[in-house]
Amino acid sequence: MKGGNIINIPKKSISDNEISVLLVGNNPLEMSIIYEKLFDLKDKVKRIETAFSHADMLNKIHLTHPNCILLDDNMGINPLKAIIKTINELSKEAISITLLKSHNRQEVTSGVQEYLLKENIDSKRIYSALRNALKFKKTQQFFRLKYYSGKRNIKRMFI
Repeated sequence: MKGGNIINIPKKSISDNEISVLLVGNNPLEMSIIYEKLFDLKDKVKRIETAFSHADMLNKIHLTHPNCILLDDNMGINPLKAIIKTINELSKEAISITLLKSHNRQEVTSGVQEYLLKENIDSKRIYSALRNALKFKKTQQFFRLKYYSGKRNIKRMFI
């Protein structure tokens, strides 16, 4: 008796060349350093775009549809909070936010999936942080979807 071949279908995960990054900040010198480190990942990162303002960022999000955003903390607390709020309100798909921090202080905690300190940053750490942030955001969205669909099913039982 011969059995059929079992084919393992790979699960869809975050693969190489699936990451598209939007780098947002107001310091061109620091952003160019991060951009070079991202460019070293050209075989793993599909697209790298930069934005220097809130309006420019919104325009680039609508044009390029990035799934990862790297935010520089030198923009100030109020602009950072406004950008994070805007991104989280916009995203129907998973757009993960990674905050590039100059100091190890907690100023912005809500709405950010990953943090990276700028001092000893290299390409490997950036890639790892982007993948982790994207996985976390997708998991968050999955649980949010299941929660609200389960909530509707419970309400239907009582109506």
